[in-house]
Amino acid sequence: MRTILVLTAFLLGAVPAIAMADSAKIGYVDITYLIDKSPQAQDASSKLEKEFGPKQQGLQKKQQQYQQLQQKLQKDGLVMSDDKRQEMEQKLRELKREMQRSQQAFREELNIRRNDAFKDVREAVMQAVQNLAKDEGYDLIVGQGALYASDAVNLTQRVLDRMKKRYESKKSD
Repeated sequence: MRTILVLTAFLLGAVPAIAMADSAKIGYVDITYLIDKSPQAQDASSKLEKEFGPKQQGLQKKQQQYQQLQQKLQKDGLVMSDDKRQEMEQKLRELKREMQRSQQAFREELNIRRNDAFKDVREAVMQAVQNLAKDEGYDLIVGQGALYASDAVNLTQRVLDRMKKRYESKKSD
């Protein structure tokens, strides 16, 4: 993300010089759309789902156990002995702490893995944009810094098509 901002700032500084050049070729890409829709991103998302889906289900199961125990305490708490009620309350507190620790560890691990997986996707997007620019002779391609881009200069779908072709060729190798 930082690289994109630095690149955009640099490119915006270069716009006046390029605008003065004869027949400057300028294009626009929607980086966010490319990251969301690319097959690389969809593949990364499905891998994360396979890896973290069972862990999330385990957390949900713990949540259900906690809720069932809490409901039992509310329902039967008045007729329980003091010792039994205190024991159940202690068990609830321990289960809640364990659940919170597990959820926090899950979120941290998921965020780390997601950042790693989507770092590769962002790099693939930037590589596809650079390749298109070089192959088709663009002088400037802007991203999120553009306030307006007509369909005539929007290269997003063409970059996405290239990413799909590259993904398919890597997949078949």
